[in-house]
Amino acid sequence: MLFKSRSSNNGESPPPANTVIGNGSSFRGTLMVSGTLRIEGEFEGDILNCDRLEVGEHGIMRSDVEVKEALIQGRVIGNVRALGVLEMRSGAKVEGDVAAYTVAMEPGVFFSGRCTMLDTGPEGVEIGLGQGRAREHSRG
Repeated sequence: MLFKSRSSNNGESPPPANTVIGNGSSFRGTLMVSGTLRIEGEFEGDILNCDRLEVGEHGIMRSDVEVKEALIQGRVIGNVRALGVLEMRSGAKVEGDVAAYTVAMEPGVFFSGRCTMLDTGPEGVEIGLGQGRAREHSRG
């Protein structure tokens, strides 16, 4: 079953990742990424200024993150806030709270946490340290 709060298919494919943590690699620390970050290996730490996050099917991320868009195919331990679309594909494991303007979850996703739908999409909010956050609205 696919859950969506609002239409998100505008016919555009996402840009290719300009930063990749490859399969078999492990990184611990703070990453400042402009554009798209793809995690195929293991990551633990902070991610700043990232527009799009992709966690590949073998990827493991231990972090709380705020991005414009997120695609999760692997494992995430932490909270994810996507100001636009958050997509969880079959086989993904998410242990933490998620908040997004649009949420899409395929069958076969393991999700343990709370889901909050945002009132404002990415066009009204900039990402970064010390900047304002979109107002949240919880739907039951």
